[in-house]
Amino acid sequence: MRNIFTLILFSFFFGNGLAQVNAGVPDDIIQCDVNNPGDETEIFDLTQNEAVIINGQSNVVVTYHITSGGALSGINAIPNPENYQNIANPEPIWARLQSTAGQGWSVVSFQLFVPKIPVVASPPDNIFVDEGDGNSEAVFDLTVNEAQMLGGVDPFDFQFNYFTSQADALNNENPISDPEAYTNVTNPQIIYGRYEYFISGCEVEFFEFEIQTDGALGLEEALLGQVALYPNPTSDELFLVFPHELSEVTLQVYNPLGVLIMDRRISNTQISIPVDISSLALGTYFIKFMSEGQSEVKSFIKK
Repeated sequence: MRNIFTLILFSFFFGNGLAQVNAGVPDDIIQCDVNNPGDETEIFDLTQNEAVIINGQSNVVVTYHITSGGALSGINAIPNPENYQNIANPEPIWARLQSTAGQGWSVVSFQLFVPKIPVVASPPDNIFVDEGDGNSEAVFDLTVNEAQMLGGVDPFDFQFNYFTSQADALNNENPISDPEAYTNVTNPQIIYGRYEYFISGCEVEFFEFEIQTDGALGLEEALLGQVALYPNPTSDELFLVFPHELSEVTLQVYNPLGVLIMDRRISNTQISIPVDISSLALGTYFIKFMSEGQSEVKSFIKK
């Protein structure tokens, strides 16, 4: 995002070049659009990264310019850089580091950004995938609603992230890693999302929708729904207590991103089955029980 170039003016003494001024590279400056929201203009202090530009050098002064030509020529400096209102978004600013001891000058650039305010033009639709196999599981493209939410604005200005819990969406943690090919862990399942400018940290729109696939609840699934987990939260071992013994059960554990991290098949099950979770990182997980083509998903917390 940064257009950086450094031009050094050489002073020549007896045929040898001497150029000692070298500007440091400043960060771009971001201001949220809070003053008259929607106009994409804010007041910036261009000097906030001046120490980085000076880069520990002495006998230097910094001026700020709205054109590269002004910076290269040392003319038309911004008169009040501590109180500058941007005239474009994004807007490049050129800083000229000038030696006061005859050791040349250096020019470097950075950008001013006022993140655009996202607006959901049309709420996302629920997504249904009919695979015809009745196993209550399918692969979903969670991004299919993005065009209608954008409503014609430039998609390159904004980003979408998807989450399996509302808390993760609010905190911007554990986004789904591959939203174009996501396998559900419950049926139906609520997906939570964030819609914001490609530089985050300002206005955010939250949304949610439901994904569902074919597969109806059967008697065995109803029984699986009576499975109890304890203790929950837990740190080392989780016990699954079934309403009765089953001929065979498959246990799968998924992390908050929906990635399968544990897969066990147990024959001639006991009513109570221990599951070692001591190696898992702290957080919320989903455990899926499958038996005779039916399934149930519950969540547990590793503390």
